[in-house]
Amino acid sequence: MLSNFRSFAQSPLALVIIVLLVLAFAISLPGAGGIFTGSGDAVVVVGPERVSQRELATAFDREVARLQEQDPSITRALARQEGLASQVLQQQITLAAFAARAQDLGLEASNATIVRDVADIPAFRNPVTDRFDRDTMVAALRRSGMTEDQFARDIESDILRSQLLGTLASFSGIPDQIAATRYLVAEEQRRVTGLVIDASTADEIADPTDEELQTFIEETPGANGQPLFTRPEFRAITLVRFRIEDFIRDVAIDEATLRETYDYEVETNRLGTPALRSFAQLTTSDQATAEEAAARLANGETPAAVASALGLDAPLVQDSVQLFEVPDSQLGETVFAMSEGEAQAVEGRFSWSAVLVTLAEDATVPSFEEERERLQADAATAQATDNMYEAIAAFESARADGASLEAAAEQTGTPLEIYAPLALNSIDEDLQFDGERYQGLAPEILPAAFDQIEGFATNLETYNETDFYTLRVDSIIPSRPFELEEVREQAEARWRSIQVDTQLQARAEDALAQLEAGDDMEIVSLTTGGRTETSTLKRGQTAGAFTRNAVSAAFSIEPGSYDMLQVGEGRYLVLTVNEIIPAEIASAPAADLDGIATDIAGELGNDVIFATREFLLRDYGITDESIDQRLYSLAIGETDSSTPR
Repeated sequence: MLSNFRSFAQSPLALVIIVLLVLAFAISLPGAGGIFTGSGDAVVVVGPERVSQRELATAFDREVARLQEQDPSITRALARQEGLASQVLQQQITLAAFAARAQDLGLEASNATIVRDVADIPAFRNPVTDRFDRDTMVAALRRSGMTEDQFARDIESDILRSQLLGTLASFSGIPDQIAATRYLVAEEQRRVTGLVIDASTADEIADPTDEELQTFIEETPGANGQPLFTRPEFRAITLVRFRIEDFIRDVAIDEATLRETYDYEVETNRLGTPALRSFAQLTTSDQATAEEAAARLANGETPAAVASALGLDAPLVQDSVQLFEVPDSQLGETVFAMSEGEAQAVEGRFSWSAVLVTLAEDATVPSFEEERERLQADAATAQATDNMYEAIAAFESARADGASLEAAAEQTGTPLEIYAPLALNSIDEDLQFDGERYQGLAPEILPAAFDQIEGFATNLETYNETDFYTLRVDSIIPSRPFELEEVREQAEARWRSIQVDTQLQARAEDALAQLEAGDDMEIVSLTTGGRTETSTLKRGQTAGAFTRNAVSAAFSIEPGSYDMLQVGEGRYLVLTVNEIIPAEIASAPAADLDGIATDIAGELGNDVIFATREFLLRDYGITDESIDQRLYSLAIGETDSSTPR
């Protein structure tokens, strides 16, 4: 749960661990902490910990939602197909294994640590004051379906697991020779020469015949296994949508409603900033001592000096607290009635105290006019949502009585959208692309249309988080290879490109053979029509024709030997290493060596973490047979809860 509420800040080394373990898991959780103590049926039990069906389902849903933010076309079914569910399960098992071992080792989290971590969670801070706010925390937990007790257990488990991970990955004193070796490898340079053979020197290609082009169109494969020049499948659809933006246009909110809402928010402290007080409190045994202490505070003596002079306990200092944060409500009410710099003897519920207020900030409430635009938008959205649901109910009622999409739309006054055949990427039969249409259909609606059979309307589905749609596929135009005249220009251009590439590859192979036979590169460049380039590079650097792949090849061959590779479309390179220029450790900056040592320590820590994971799974006897496959399937939505497996 914790990953929804805070950044799991740690030392640099622990951050590496968390990036590789915790953060990879946290994005998929409502709870990355000790969430394995739930009462639901266990998909898998790891020692004293358990991954319940509910927990796994929530984790999987979180990860799917995160991916959908990046690519709205991703569905739960596609995520399952790509193995995401299995990955999430393994992440949960890993967290459970480390939490279980932390318990076995008797690790404990102090109350002070738990309180500190909770106070640091951004989602628990008041957005106006940027301070911890209990009401904000309770609201955040409620939205996530957690109780305070559940959250307390979660954060404790999270802290324990962090302690274990930090201990496992604590590496120091990396041998200097290891860092030096990595430095020498990274800083080594090679002077390389390459013979570049590209399309600028290719011989003229004769025009292809129609037969050659037709064969090329039919037989050249594309990335999907279909012929490269394939006309996509098209589908004509009838669509009915219920969009909040369509309903909100007709909503009018009267002023009285807005003012009622504003007054309610003010009364329930939902608006503005709360009153804050900072004060020092000296607890006394009687009223007289409290009054004497208050008088001395009013005269400018420090709370510590007054406590020492009167033999009192050290002052209790409260910094920028709200009224509900003062344990003694009676004392709190008096303090919040005091002004900044005021000192006073106060009778609390349990004892007398002398109080000095060092900061007094009164509550602020924005005016109605300042909040009017927001109130208007919120009220309009709420009313539009109600209106939309009423329209949906009427439309679905008509459909339940047997009405078609057209009839139901006509009976209820619902707009009907009819689309001529479109491909999955929203292009039409003329291969024209409409960006606005694509944004409105392709991310979610068109993929659904391509999953349907012809002639049947779908159930009402949600999309865009707030809107709904139903559609019917009216006709399907199957995919087919393009006719020659449809793609003559594109096919000929692609055909010529391949012919040129074949010619250049043959030249490069011939040049390689000549060079390996001992011919001079400059002479070979003249006979093959290429040109030479020379550069001095480190690993990972690039220059001119020396791409990343070419440089990698240069660092894998010996001086005087040759290698040939394609470095781009219509470009080949035959390269050789002229000289190896070693780095000198004596000139290595100390900061660079220290940075390398830190990186190596992190890598070693990661290796230990992953090795420990494998050990823990073996130690707890976790295998594929440990997983309740029926509950796993239910958790990821693969089968209905009533379906036996």
